[in-house]
Amino acid sequence: MLNNTFTTASAMAFALKLLGLRSHSREELERKLLKKGYPTESIEPVLEKLTKQGVLDDKMFGMEVIKSRSRRKPSGKLKMRAELRKKGVSEPIIEELLNEYESVELCHRAAEKKIGALHGVTEAEKKKKLGIFLHNRGFEWQEIQVVLRHFYQSGSNDEEPFQDRSA
Repeated sequence: MLNNTFTTASAMAFALKLLGLRSHSREELERKLLKKGYPTESIEPVLEKLTKQGVLDDKMFGMEVIKSRSRRKPSGKLKMRAELRKKGVSEPIIEELLNEYESVELCHRAAEKKIGALHGVTEAEKKKKLGIFLHNRGFEWQEIQVVLRHFYQSGSNDEEPFQDRSA
């Protein structure tokens, strides 16, 4: 019994150390505690206590991830959803957070940052590169189209910028 108390206390100390460095989702913290060698029966009470105290909150954690990512490296809903899943945020919380996610604005910001670095011979090539870049950042097709039209008012077949038209 004394050993179990010690294990729970040391699991709590380790969890607080991790949370002092940065926020974690419940699942992410649980994985790290398991990896460190703490038994499940020591981890569960720690997670419950931290959740009840409001120290461990997956919704707040998800909001922090989105805010940080949006500032550093704007991404679309698709990529953000994958990142939140990977960090252990539950699907209902992800849905709630992404309902308020302004991805068109972020798509525009990502394009503004990238456009100066694009070095293509023609405007069409630059437009294609920008479209691919935004797609790789997880933005949806409709959002990419809005941004491409904004930056490239060419009027020529905006529907499929990724297609090779030389054929």
